[in-house]
Amino acid sequence: MPENPYHQIPYLTGPMVDSHPDRLASVAILFGMTPAPVTACRVLEIGCGSGGNIVPMAFHLPGSHFTGVDLADQAIAEGRRVANELELANLELTAMDLCEIGPAMGNFDYIIAHGVYSWVPDSIRDRLLAVCRERLAPQGVAYISYNALPGRYVRIMLRDMMLYHTQHCDDPGERIEKARSLLRMLLEAHLVSSNWQPMLEEEIGLALKSDDGWFFHDDLAAINDAFYFRDFAAHAARHSLQYLGEARPHVMFDSRVPIDWVGGDVLEREQYFDYLCLRLFRQTLLCGSEVRLERPAGPERMDRFLFSSPARQADGQIEGRHSVCMTEAPEPVARVAAAMGAVFPQPVAFDEFLESVGDREHLRAILFALITSGFASIHSHRRALAGNRNPRPRADRLARWQSAHTGKVTFSDHTSNKLDSVTRALIELLDGTRQFDDLVAGLAQLEGAPPLEDIRAQLPQVLDQLMHAGLLE
Repeated sequence: MPENPYHQIPYLTGPMVDSHPDRLASVAILFGMTPAPVTACRVLEIGCGSGGNIVPMAFHLPGSHFTGVDLADQAIAEGRRVANELELANLELTAMDLCEIGPAMGNFDYIIAHGVYSWVPDSIRDRLLAVCRERLAPQGVAYISYNALPGRYVRIMLRDMMLYHTQHCDDPGERIEKARSLLRMLLEAHLVSSNWQPMLEEEIGLALKSDDGWFFHDDLAAINDAFYFRDFAAHAARHSLQYLGEARPHVMFDSRVPIDWVGGDVLEREQYFDYLCLRLFRQTLLCGSEVRLERPAGPERMDRFLFSSPARQADGQIEGRHSVCMTEAPEPVARVAAAMGAVFPQPVAFDEFLESVGDREHLRAILFALITSGFASIHSHRRALAGNRNPRPRADRLARWQSAHTGKVTFSDHTSNKLDSVTRALIELLDGTRQFDDLVAGLAQLEGAPPLEDIRAQLPQVLDQLMHAGLLE
């Protein structure tokens, strides 16, 4: 039997905010479902690798239960080691084929399958959807990502070239280097027309920046298929699953080009959106075909959510999520944005904005516009924060473990954030044994540290930022 390619070249996994139960639940609520609360739910991740995505979920949601499966037993062993070190009693990681998932595993409120559908044979692809249908709870939501057409065609062209160029390479490392050398040659040749060159530069640049694991298991994988949305939706329907929405809600509400002529058919609208923007990747959410969805979503549902945005003033405008900017925003809108930016990444509840706006109907309209434009995100829950007034503050176990082993930490909003050397040193010092003056003294010993009084003045703000990021116990 050939060696598992995931043993040859490890595929590094990490937090994917779009797959988090909070995101899935929020989209479900937006369209009238009553999903399980993320603080007390059952989650299955198919193709979990070493647990980079599911481990932080399990840590931050101790009242929920998480199950991860993957065919790569070495990755599962690594994930189990991490879970044991973090003492995660609510996480089970199992090396198994998704075809083995059956009734004994029970039902799940949320099923996550990232990087699976496009990279497996038709029979396994079919089984993946069957598992989602069989194991989803009545109000459950499945997340499935896949390569989309027509936008993927440029990458398909490059992949075909790389596969031909590496057809006689058996060694994974040699295949990776030879494929990258071909891409560099294409990029530097400048033999294509001026219309093609920018597109090649963007696609090749993204491929060359990717790590070896992603590059090998995506572009050089034995199977890497792309699909029109209409065909994916039809496949899901054959398994009695229906389209719920996208993991990023704002991509369903793009109003820059009116397509009212399509009518009220949601699937048709989504397909034409893909045509218009040349979408190359989808993160689609499914639910049972018997679930009654309330479409279209509107401002009247905003009362049910919390909202977040990194809103900040920049160059005379307010910049939010996804680089969405507002210029000359009305005063009530600016106040709402400022309220989110002040506590980001923590979300703000609907009623907490009322002091800034006053009128509920007006506030609903403002928030709906902010989420459908991509400026802000919706949430279904807010994690309780530890205060930073503890005389001996302590970073949580996950933050301390990740800082020590990876140099990145997962915020409570499930985003991965690279640490600078000072913050990394601070997290190491935040072990619950040091008071404020001890922390100041410890940071002052770092090479190139600023003056003691500057550290003393800035440390409260840094601790406040760590608190809002959910990194303090």
